[in-house]
Amino acid sequence: MRRFSTRSSLRLLLEVFLIFAILAAVLLFNLNTKAAPNQANEAPTASYWYQCNGPNHVAAFVERVHIFCTTTTPVLGAPILDAGILWFSVATAQDSAGASRFLSLFQTSVITGKPIWLLLDPNDTSGNSFGCGSANCRRIIAVEMR
Repeated sequence: MRRFSTRSSLRLLLEVFLIFAILAAVLLFNLNTKAAPNQANEAPTASYWYQCNGPNHVAAFVERVHIFCTTTTPVLGAPILDAGILWFSVATAQDSAGASRFLSLFQTSVITGKPIWLLLDPNDTSGNSFGCGSANCRRIIAVEMR
């Protein structure tokens, strides 16, 4: 009889140890998988305002809405844009309602002859994906009429 209770105690001790080992392994796995995304932070982008002077040639395409600026003037310490960058565009695929609002401001600017301000990252050439060529066009983040 005493032998039976010793085996039962040993078995119980082994089962408790295994449960704790499994819980510890699961906990460590969860901590490692949650910490991984924080390790690869992306570098922040630098966005600046530019005044679009002499806006004209507003167009709406399936993939983008764009405007041509005769010249651009950096605002509030923005770096000077390459002289060849005169086209500015916003994609329509992600937010067609937002693109419509951009188009409305572009058209109003052309009709009234008022300059508009464009918020953009001068180094962002990701507009290639929707037809905004990296040599002469930049993707717009925001637009403001002045």
